[in-house]
Amino acid sequence: MTMSIPAFHVSDISKVKGTGDVFIQSRQDVAHAGIFTVNIDVHFDPVPDLYPVIVGTFTIRVDLSDSAKGVFVATSVDLINSFGKHNPTVFLTGKCNADVSPNARGCRYWLLIANNRTPNQPQGTPDVVSFAVHDNNGNRIAYGTGPLKSGDFDVMPK
Repeated sequence: MTMSIPAFHVSDISKVKGTGDVFIQSRQDVAHAGIFTVNIDVHFDPVPDLYPVIVGTFTIRVDLSDSAKGVFVATSVDLINSFGKHNPTVFLTGKCNADVSPNARGCRYWLLIANNRTPNQPQGTPDVVSFAVHDNNGNRIAYGTGPLKSGDFDVMPK
């Protein structure tokens, strides 16, 4: 089996849907719950068109120490790539609006979701989510990586 790095210049046929909460104990303090939540429904299925589009949106609600606290809403999905049969993994990147404290402008995100188990495998390895958001000056304003505490994602690669 050959493994390849996703082609982050051209999207491929991909779909990701679901919602989930990630709890990171080391990111919990008196002012932060240590949780981030992702709610997503995005797909790319090119049609015979010169410029096919990626359809859908998602939100990331962040309540982690060492991150801006609030909600990021994707305004574009510039690229989506997925691969894998036994634990399909999807990568997305694009622009987002930030309703966070402290304020942030011109945000860009990177998101990874690994679908490690199906709903009929409740004792399996939890799905994993990772994200980073940077502002228009290139400053990291939010990030997190961890296994799902609750919820489920369905990733369908090409």
